[in-house]
Amino acid sequence: MTTKTRLFNIRITDDKHARFKKLAEKSDMSMGAILNNYIDAILKDEVDIVGLEQEGKIATWEDPLSDIRGQYTPGVDF
Repeated sequence: MTTKTRLFNIRITDDKHARFKKLAEKSDMSMGAILNNYIDAILKDEVDIVGLEQEGKIATWEDPLSDIRGQYTPGVDF
């Protein structure tokens, strides 16, 4: 039985990508495998979601695009 998969794109800075790639190579894993394992652990409630701090039932959200917001100009870049 073949499991259908989907391509999942994220925006990441060049520096963060390079550092993550080195970490993956050092761990002898692909970047995708690391992310898939992290997602599986979250879905199984084995780890807390990094970037969300629980305050009772209210979670604070950190914008994953905060580093690149504002770099494009409407009407010029899109």
